[in-house]
Amino acid sequence: MTVLPHLELHLARWRLTLDGVPFETISSWLAFVTRDGERGVLKVFKPDTAVLVERVEPGMRLASLSRADRDDDAVHVICDTIEKLQSSSADAAGWPGHDEHLPAFARQPVAPLTPAIVARARALFEELTLSEKDRVLLHGDLHHDNILFDERRGWLAIDPKGEIGEIAYEVAAALRNPLENPDLFITPGQLDRRVRIYCERLKLDRRRVLGWCFARNASAALWYCDAIPEAQRQKSWPAVTLAALELLGG
Repeated sequence: MTVLPHLELHLARWRLTLDGVPFETISSWLAFVTRDGERGVLKVFKPDTAVLVERVEPGMRLASLSRADRDDDAVHVICDTIEKLQSSSADAAGWPGHDEHLPAFARQPVAPLTPAIVARARALFEELTLSEKDRVLLHGDLHHDNILFDERRGWLAIDPKGEIGEIAYEVAAALRNPLENPDLFITPGQLDRRVRIYCERLKLDRRRVLGWCFARNASAALWYCDAIPEAQRQKSWPAVTLAALELLGG
């Protein structure tokens, strides 16, 4: 079995055995692994920082609740997951902040985003970053496809990215998901309903939640414009960006 060079160091470091063929994503290299009979997932971020997490099986995704007309329940599960992650008091030392997202704003705007909207998103992104308080270690990519149901322990987060910031930033990814059917999940009305729940449950500032939703998803729309299908890039990321902008007052 061919082993990606980026994985070899970490496989040896943690005495891991491959349990399948490693694969590469936009942001990382991944491999299913075992050690002493325990199954896990090795994730090596680009360029070469790694985490080792346990594997969740069978892994029903949280998106299934939203698709079953239980979107409010899904939002509450995300709130529960954030609270559980923060209760672990994980060490934030050495993890990156939000700077890696700034280069995306230099890319050519993707319709229906305009240069004016992108400029506003960048300015707000920088403003929110400078004014963050109570910065903690976040999952960094917490959304409906990264929360799975485990038969023994319930809903669990997978595939952490690791990023330092405020909790209001953490919900930006969840607000644009599930990516399918944005006409159902990413309308201004539905976005407002979700934001109300997040703010009430997690004691968050509404303007900061909407601001991060607007700014962070604008950067995502620009960053992934060449890596996702045309139909999706014309809908999901821009849709939540524009919906958040509308709720912010246009």
